[in-house]
Amino acid sequence: MAVETVRVYSVDQNDDALPGVLVRVFDATGTTFITQGYTATVGAEAYVEFSLNGSDPPVSYTIRLAKTGVAFDGSLGDDSKTPQLIAIYSPPGTHPNGFSVQGETFPLPSATDPRLCRASGWFRDGQGAPLAGLYISMINQFKPAIVDGRGILGGKIDIKTDEDGYVSIDLFRSGIYRAMVESIQAAEASPEGAIAFSRDIRVPDRPYVNLVDLLFPVVMEITWDPATLAVAVGATLDVVPEITCSDGRVLTGAAVEDVLYATEDTDIANVGACEDKIVILGVGPGTTHLVATRKDQTVVTVPVTDIIGSPVDIVVT
Repeated sequence: MAVETVRVYSVDQNDDALPGVLVRVFDATGTTFITQGYTATVGAEAYVEFSLNGSDPPVSYTIRLAKTGVAFDGSLGDDSKTPQLIAIYSPPGTHPNGFSVQGETFPLPSATDPRLCRASGWFRDGQGAPLAGLYISMINQFKPAIVDGRGILGGKIDIKTDEDGYVSIDLFRSGIYRAMVESIQAAEASPEGAIAFSRDIRVPDRPYVNLVDLLFPVVMEITWDPATLAVAVGATLDVVPEITCSDGRVLTGAAVEDVLYATEDTDIANVGACEDKIVILGVGPGTTHLVATRKDQTVVTVPVTDIIGSPVDIVVT
């Protein structure tokens, strides 16, 4: 018996990478917990690695899968069900210790009006229970002010989560609203409530969005063109990345208010950020990485996710 590296890959019903899946490993009977981890995006794949004992004949383990809003029906075989059984060989030989699990995602409800975006989401309290009765107000900032020749006026729009902690509201696409979330305790004490926080939100130009992402947007993905950044020693390379947020917005330029840029080895390359682009300077021959991180660290997500597309290779010749 020897310790082997085991990978569990997670995909959705379209075979696209599905990060953030909690994979829990138990013994073959499913009663003794061994370890757990979340799948993370690496390139075009999402997977988690474990170190598990293997042998020949193989050692069997049970894995259980979980991610909010995703259903797992057993994808390791035609007859498998969640929880799923995996067999670890040592040495791997013709039995590679890699397994693929598939989850079915469910799109959020869409607005029926093509000018509107339906923002919906679920909220929980500090104990993980559904947060019922959470008051949220949306105040139109009159952007847009006119849609199809009609003025967009009106005052505050009040919504409240139901007993399951769920709430839904239709908002104008590309609109800007002032969102105010009231604390339940203060709302119970006073009809006017009290503001827990207030911020401007920007509605994406699409039929649906997660309301939680609207309230707490973070930078999610950076796309580079070209995929590998090449520059000569002493020369500079201008790059305009495409930066996408969790609320569906694509930020302009280098988004210096939201993203920090740095190189891992400054003896090979340096990077400077302007409003409309980033500039890479080739210092010495070799390969290093350009790392992009979120400037705002106040929004904490679980599982912790890095920016997709970071780091990216820099080749200096």
